Amino acid sequence: MKKINFIQPMSFIFFVFLKFVHITNKWKHLNQNIPEEFWDKEEPFIWVHWHGQSLMLPKSWNYKRQDLFALVSRHGDGNFIASVLSNFGIKLIRGAGNPKKLGVKEKGGAMALRGMLRVLKSGHSVSLTADQPPGPGKISGLGVIALAKMSGVPIIPVAASTSRRFEFNNWDNFTINLPFGRGLVVWGEPILVNCDASKEEMEKKRKFLEKKLLKAHKEAKEEVDNK
Repeated sequence: MKKINFIQPMSFIFFVFLKFVHITNKWKHLNQNIPEEFWDKEEPFIWVHWHGQSLMLPKSWNYKRQDLFALVSRHGDGNFIASVLSNFGIKLIRGAGNPKKLGVKEKGGAMALRGMLRVLKSGHSVSLTADQPPGPGKISGLGVIALAKMSGVPIIPVAASTSRRFEFNNWDNFTINLPFGRGLVVWGEPILVNCDASKEEMEKKRKFLEKKLLKAHKEAKEEVDNK
């Protein structure tokens, strides 16, 4: 019996739900001038966020001004996520890395790294998560730091939250945003990694990125919760 593929219809329904959530929330963008400057200059950057906290982020991108390529896992729920992102107009780079091995050694990571470098060189931006399954969550891996070092392209941390949401009690606190509330997107300052950065310098940048992502995530949640 032929197996029925439910991924495309289910992902489209989820895509419509996310659009509805975004439309019915009142949005504020903090430091929106940061991505605007890159779009104005047609320069790429590496857009980084926490795993499980990104459902509202695709609508924050200006697709008319620059293409966005997202790194999506080849396994697990990767096919569903890939289908949802494609509906937004996001292009895909398939493969995932191991944060303990610079995010480039396993699970198609080497191929994904080459793909991301090609995209950045072509003048388009890349999106990926700083933390990766199976966790721990909100601990940045070195993969994004290695990508920034090899490409010479800055990292921009970003976070988003809504006043109405449901957070799962799992490794990444996967969050389902809900309609009819307030939303905030927080853009962080660009983070550069020197092309000749040592292992010690890369570790410092990793910790710095982690700190900035945690700050942006906290700021986004507190802002929408306190009003």
